[in-house]
Amino acid sequence: MSQTILSDKKILILSIVAAATTVIAGILHLQMVPRTLSESLGEGVFFLIGGMLQIFWAVPVIKRWGKIWQIIGIVGTVVLFVLWYANRLHLIPEGGMSEGGPQNHQPGGFPRGNATGGEFPRGGGPPRGSVTFGRMLPSLEILQIAFIGLYITLSIMISKKKTESKQA
Repeated sequence: MSQTILSDKKILILSIVAAATTVIAGILHLQMVPRTLSESLGEGVFFLIGGMLQIFWAVPVIKRWGKIWQIIGIVGTVVLFVLWYANRLHLIPEGGMSEGGPQNHQPGGFPRGNATGGEFPRGGGPPRGSVTFGRMLPSLEILQIAFIGLYITLSIMISKKKTESKQA
């Protein structure tokens, strides 16, 4: 019986930490909206929707809505991270179309901007006060990776607990 209580406490604490990581990442995405809306409407809307979804995602995490919601949360966060990484490698064309084609492109099809990468939007470095892990990942991406790891761990723990309760 005491193992069940201890397991419940671990699941609750892990749920709160996972929810906190996605809420903080969502807030950071929402803070990027005003800056990106003026440069690229599509990018600004993407950050607005992504940020709102990340903040909302605390509800299914805390309330343990089920395996489908867990999969959607993990896959959705992976997609956000992959989009960031693809942009960092300049695999995604920059937003905004002018008369002749995409803005900020040099002849030959190579985008201008920060060759070392950086956060959305391109150019410059990470925002002031942004913590980076070895100057490779901005704090926003670290939070997203942490959420993915925590949520996968939480999903496994919940699944094991359900299996144990069915066997008992």
